[in-house]
Amino acid sequence: MDLVPDADERELLLDHLARLIVAAGAETFSAAPYVEPTDRWFPDRWTGDAAAVERVLRRVLRYAGLGDLELTLDIDRFSNPAGKVGEDGHPGGHEGAAAWFAGIHGGVCSFGVDVGQLGDPAGLVGVLAHEVGHAYRHVHDLRDPDRDLEERLTDLTTVYLGFGILTANASQRFRSGISGAGRSFYSRAQSGYLSPQAMCFLLATSVTARGESPRAIARHLSPNQKACFQAACAALGPRDALQARLGLPCASPWAAAPRDRSWLGRLFGR
Repeated sequence: MDLVPDADERELLLDHLARLIVAAGAETFSAAPYVEPTDRWFPDRWTGDAAAVERVLRRVLRYAGLGDLELTLDIDRFSNPAGKVGEDGHPGGHEGAAAWFAGIHGGVCSFGVDVGQLGDPAGLVGVLAHEVGHAYRHVHDLRDPDRDLEERLTDLTTVYLGFGILTANASQRFRSGISGAGRSFYSRAQSGYLSPQAMCFLLATSVTARGESPRAIARHLSPNQKACFQAACAALGPRDALQARLGLPCASPWAAAPRDRSWLGRLFGR
């Protein structure tokens, strides 16, 4: 497996990130804290129900600067047998959707989550970060009319907002253990529209451009993502050249938040 995207994809990702920085401003990219899978960011006990999802979703909205918005949340089995669900939560639309965002009306965001996601809260938080990315792009009039491109740009936007650790980890998840019946299990799940390599490259771009510590970020990444992230950091080159490539006037390091173990951190094995 290649740990970093090829040269053409790297240039395309940097182009799109630079355009987003111009459109939405450099301040958020340069100063937004990296949201980590710790109690500092997600202190609420996970109860596996609608209330738990809503608590996480409200936190992610607030971290994206959208805390003034109200929300409606539907939790059901939205996917039909073909695995498709539309933006309104009804069959027909996104392939294998885990959640959806159906716009903002009267200051109220509409979200939905497939009930099958409630058993994987560590993956769900990354999925919700993607859907909040949609809301951010809606509020700031950043949406692209090409639906597939818009999904990929939404993944990119999550890194811009400081959600890159969450969405990189959620881009590919491996789980194993012992079931209640005493049988071992192993599963693999993917979310998002960019590859894990692309997400980790974007996260490495943010960390390098801001002059942050790669080690502090890598410790929160799953093993495969950590390898991709470290390879991307090594491939990016000097910080000043990257800043110029992105059109950044300067980087503003953010003081690291306390790093505590939590239900989410434990699920990531940290």
